[in-house]
Amino acid sequence: MEYCEDDARFDGTNLVVGLPREGETYDARYLISTLLVYVAKSDGEISEQESSRMIDLLSTQLEIPGPEALERLRTAIMALSDDRDIVTRLQAIAHGLCDEQKFEILWMMLDVMVVDKKLQRSEIDAITLAGQVLGLPLDTIHAQLRAITANK
Repeated sequence: MEYCEDDARFDGTNLVVGLPREGETYDARYLISTLLVYVAKSDGEISEQESSRMIDLLSTQLEIPGPEALERLRTAIMALSDDRDIVTRLQAIAHGLCDEQKFEILWMMLDVMVVDKKLQRSEIDAITLAGQVLGLPLDTIHAQLRAITANK
């Protein structure tokens, strides 16, 4: 289904895209799931450790039951491969978050990046782009990346 930017609107903390009766609702959980998958697959594959860690983070941090967390990750994989407006949609959702929430998401992404103990340039690039999608300044993103990579 095609959407116009004019069709996007906020309903509380949710971004609703499409006509009122047919719209799809996106919330911070969609944003987080999608960014976690983006970081995890940036090195070419999603490892078993990364999958487990993403499910654990969604379950513990967002109180999403395991099966629903897995389904959210599957949805995120599809969105990343099929949705050409994904960045705009994610930025719109991130716009409604406070700085503290954005930092929590950044740390969740960093957690997924380091879980398999293999840091790759593509993962660092993915974190940088994902941090920008969240609206975080580059110097802040790079400072957090330096803190993580210094410990590796």
